[in-house]
Amino acid sequence: MAIMVKKLYKNGSFLYNMKLIAGHNGLNNLVQWVHIIEDDSVISFLHGNELVFTAGILNNRKDWLLNFAIQLKQVNASAFVVNLGPHTKEIDENVIAFCNKENLPLFTIPWETRMVDMTRDFCHRILNDVQIENDLSTTIQNIVFNVGDLETQILQLERYGCHRDSTLCFISITISNLGNGGFDDYQHDIQRIAERIAKGIHELYISFLYQDSLILALINYTDAEIDAFVKEFVETANSKLWQFHIHLGISPNQPGLNNQNKNFEKATSAMKMALKFKENYLYYDKLGIYKILYATNDKEVLRSFYNDTLGKLIIYDRQNNSKLTELLRIYLENNGSIQLVSEKLYVHRNTVLNHLKKIESIVGINPLELEGRVNLYMAFYIRDIL
Repeated sequence: MAIMVKKLYKNGSFLYNMKLIAGHNGLNNLVQWVHIIEDDSVISFLHGNELVFTAGILNNRKDWLLNFAIQLKQVNASAFVVNLGPHTKEIDENVIAFCNKENLPLFTIPWETRMVDMTRDFCHRILNDVQIENDLSTTIQNIVFNVGDLETQILQLERYGCHRDSTLCFISITISNLGNGGFDDYQHDIQRIAERIAKGIHELYISFLYQDSLILALINYTDAEIDAFVKEFVETANSKLWQFHIHLGISPNQPGLNNQNKNFEKATSAMKMALKFKENYLYYDKLGIYKILYATNDKEVLRSFYNDTLGKLIIYDRQNNSKLTELLRIYLENNGSIQLVSEKLYVHRNTVLNHLKKIESIVGINPLELEGRVNLYMAFYIRDIL
């Protein structure tokens, strides 16, 4: 969790005469902490997402400030502030050009401004924002998991500007090819990307971990803004975390804080389907028949239906080294056309017909009839979610 550069700049410009010199396109960068650095040899110790102050006390050669900026960019610093005075009287054009090119915000403050006052103020603001986001995250989780009194939780959210009729969309994010590592090892990178993009749209953004996935709660985002977030996140994640297969499930953008626990479940259901079908993202509202199946509270009913239909056929194939399940799937996907199945599998029509009769004898459902095809197709859908 972090604060955006532009939010610190908004306060700093008024209180400390802070001026933006370059890197305007990087104002959405996130800031997790603040440091004063004069010796550029310690820049490599930064973790990333820091706002750095310097007076340039060691600025005794022409390219010193440019090298300083280059090193900050290499460690993923969010922005830096130069205290103009006896050590650094002005900012060279090559430094401005570099910061503009790399979207690294560069600010100046007058010598009379005390850096120690600014760093203390900025750190306080960062900690305050983190505390608010932690409180919001805990409250949203309490609502989602039915912890405590719902009305008390809603009143808590209202204190932070989240009204009871606010819209809320959940996005569940996971990785399918973690290898030997766990999701916790990489969630920070995913969270950093998501937070930067989301807060570039709205500041009211909440996240928490749940069963090897990162859950985002986007409050009062429009449908268009949610779509824009999803597309930018997928593009950025595929670029920066190209070695991973990342999958998103997106819930409806539901108004009102009541029943958001069900909305949360819709995001996780959509994520499971994205994982199943190897899709980058899936919207719950576009899941079709899967929406009905996921809405079934008694999953044992679905499991029983599957076991009595497709489950029997799968067991038969396993015991007899046959491929009747695959033939049935192709038959159903081709609208019950025996001719198309014959062409796709390079077998005679009579062979296909005999296999279908064999399937009827195993599962007790006639795939040549419409009702039978519907039941068997439903069994395939159920298999996807069990």
